[in-house]
Amino acid sequence: MTATGAANDVRRLSADGVAQVVDLLETDFGASPRREAAEQHQFLLESLDRGDHERFSVWPVDAPLGLVYANAAGTVVPAGSPAAAPSLVDVLDRCDWRILIGSLDIGTALLEASGRGGSGPTGRTLFRRRVNAREQRFMSVRDAAVPGALGRPHGLRRGELGDLERITELAGRLHVEDRMGPPIGRSGRMAVRRRMHDTVTGGHSWVVERDGVVVAKVDVSLRSASRGAQIAGVYVDSEHRGQGIAAGAVAAIAADVLCQGLPVVTLHVRADNAQARAAYVRAGFVDRAGWILVLR
Repeated sequence: MTATGAANDVRRLSADGVAQVVDLLETDFGASPRREAAEQHQFLLESLDRGDHERFSVWPVDAPLGLVYANAAGTVVPAGSPAAAPSLVDVLDRCDWRILIGSLDIGTALLEASGRGGSGPTGRTLFRRRVNAREQRFMSVRDAAVPGALGRPHGLRRGELGDLERITELAGRLHVEDRMGPPIGRSGRMAVRRRMHDTVTGGHSWVVERDGVVVAKVDVSLRSASRGAQIAGVYVDSEHRGQGIAAGAVAAIAADVLCQGLPVVTLHVRADNAQARAAYVRAGFVDRAGWILVLR
């Protein structure tokens, strides 16, 4: 491992430390059964499987108690013991992050260690912009027969390039309704459109069409043969809610993925979004753990 900040013995993860960190994540640093822990840390484990270890910082170096993943898009993901938070705060201090998402305990501890806008261990202001933190629930389904029992909704199909403008519009509405920020401006919409274009062309976007109009969208944001898949970006047009579209679409997509042999399908949902949580329960998902999402 190569030193990046000796003050708190925080080190950048190198190839020779990957196996140890994989084992720690697969057991949630010894706090959870292996299967449940591997599901919760699905994103981090898939990143390590891809060889993306250089985006991980761990503390302490010899026997890590916690880590932070930080990518170029401004997303950071912590994992491990809350006791690691005071040391790992410095990692956040050094990167211009926009989104923090991770296990509730260490995520909350990082906010507390920062003083919610105070100074990190280096004395620099950690949160230069106002943060918006909310609790989420982590949910998963493992049995292909469970979501399949709900039935496939009429009009569910893969998204196509001809749907791109409508999918982008629905993604913009989701951004506002899910309290991710104010309505997206022109430049922001172009960025969303590019992201949706990549999702559609990659075969990871699904839509529900009724009477020739796309009324709902669902994305598969992660797909790994060994780690499973993650569903994201679920949105139903307001005029078509209450018809079971979200539950049916999510259930059908999850069933397809599980029938292909992937071990699990996961998702995150706002803890206070009772309607969405109920829909996912109907789709066969089980509430597994608390997570935190912080935006700035």
